[in-house]
Amino acid sequence: MSALDVQALVYRKRDGGRIASAMRIRNVIKQVFDYAIETRLATINPAAMVATRYIGKARKRSRVLTPNEIRLYLRTVYQSNMRRQFKLALHIILLTLSRKGELLLARWEHVNFESGEWFIPEETAKTAKPHIVYMSTQVAAMFRELKALAGDSKFVLPGRSSLLKPFAGNALNKALEGLTFDMDPLTIHDLRRTGATLLTEKGFNRDVIEKALSHEAQGIRAVYIIAEYAEQRKKMLQWWADYVDSIVNESKVIVGNFGQSA
Repeated sequence: MSALDVQALVYRKRDGGRIASAMRIRNVIKQVFDYAIETRLATINPAAMVATRYIGKARKRSRVLTPNEIRLYLRTVYQSNMRRQFKLALHIILLTLSRKGELLLARWEHVNFESGEWFIPEETAKTAKPHIVYMSTQVAAMFRELKALAGDSKFVLPGRSSLLKPFAGNALNKALEGLTFDMDPLTIHDLRRTGATLLTEKGFNRDVIEKALSHEAQGIRAVYIIAEYAEQRKKMLQWWADYVDSIVNESKVIVGNFGQSA
């Protein structure tokens, strides 16, 4: 392997917006050749010739999308050729502040359209405690479309090869990583952080936001979060869905018509 080979591999990741991955690949190759040189299996380390300053800086873990970036995110997702289920899932995560893993494991027996609730049982909740996500009208409509796409499967997002299993845990990550955004790269977790941050900036109660995120309060604050803030969370998530709609509609892109033919 030559320095040009390493550069081509690393730069391909970098140019796709995956700077952190590019850095990791370069460093792993460098470590391998460091060992090879130490054991006299090689005399040159090609990765050492690929300067990190030309790869870029790794993305900060505190990434929060601006309103303009939210519009660009949704437009790019819905205009892509990824599966319709993935488009809806990536939109739902933004609007509900839910976790990717909990959505991938969601079952229809836990989705109640009449009450507008998606129940997350303790066995699939990251916190190992049950949680309720209150669906906005927009999210309920997306779940209804997913219901039609799921057929007879018990899963909200059945896998491609079998209706008896959900998609793999990294399926949404790979779908998102396959897109090219005209902005800094983002991760699925950034969607939760974005919602929580913007809702805080808009003046919503911190405890209500934390409960919607299914975060467990610690210490004295836990005393004040015995109630689940059900009504406040319903109103907040409906406001958030309407707000995201208003951001998208500024560019005259109608959410309900995104990628219907895809």
